[in-house]
Amino acid sequence: MNKIVLTVFIIVFSLSSTTAQDLFFRIKVDATAANTSETRVFTNMENAFTQFINETKWMQEELELYERLKGIMAINITEIPRTGRFQAQMQVQSVRPVYNSNYESIMINIADRNLNFDYTESQPLIYTQNSFNENLVSILAFYANFLLAMDFDSFSELGGQKYYDEALNIARSANQQGFGAGWEQFGNIESRYSLVQSALNSQLEPVRKSLYLYYRKGLDLMEKNPQEARKSILESLENIQKANKLNPNSPFITLLIQSKSDEIVEIFTEGDLALRRKAYEVMREIAPANSERYEVMIK
Repeated sequence: MNKIVLTVFIIVFSLSSTTAQDLFFRIKVDATAANTSETRVFTNMENAFTQFINETKWMQEELELYERLKGIMAINITEIPRTGRFQAQMQVQSVRPVYNSNYESIMINIADRNLNFDYTESQPLIYTQNSFNENLVSILAFYANFLLAMDFDSFSELGGQKYYDEALNIARSANQQGFGAGWEQFGNIESRYSLVQSALNSQLEPVRKSLYLYYRKGLDLMEKNPQEARKSILESLENIQKANKLNPNSPFITLLIQSKSDEIVEIFTEGDLALRRKAYEVMREIAPANSERYEVMIK
């Protein structure tokens, strides 16, 4: 078979906005768990967050409409300690289109369990680079830069460096200002600070390079040459495997493999059995807790 069959994840929303800049994100705010009858503030919040993410100019490069990074932010408000103060959890996901197909590959799927922020209806959300920003703006700007960094890494080797650097600057500033939960530099491997610090660890540079191998030399060529594409994807996994031995429990590697595991299984359910066996062994070593899910790769 010349085509791989992948589980398709499509983010469906209009790309016709003339004011959008670099990102096309759909943002959903759900306050069901907070047991409140107030709905207007959450509609306002949804609209304000969407406008901030999609209309801020995050990068110097000019992109065509179809080139802009797409994703979803699903925010679940869990508690409202007082008027204007919100405790929440957020799922952040970005996708990358694969060349010569209508398939969009999930790049990263992040669960942020420490989303605590202040918000007043109609308050302006403005991000100023290299300056102190409020906690809410810092959270949204952090993810915008981190996801752009991964996207650029997938198109050119280490191409996302300046966006990782900016995400780290945001995390440092938020930590210095004492914003607390979600920004800890130490003691919380799930913090935003830990995530970007992990991605920028020099020993994990092969992991960042693996994004280029996985996408540009892998998935993007799958239609044209599936055998060579799978070889590149396997090479990317082997690079991650080596880095994981030096940095076990790295937040960046853990999140990346969790986000990509279903797709990797689909990729290696077809093709040369020897490649599939190698991929199976690599995945078992990197994420042994999910070993049973990989069995289909060698059947």
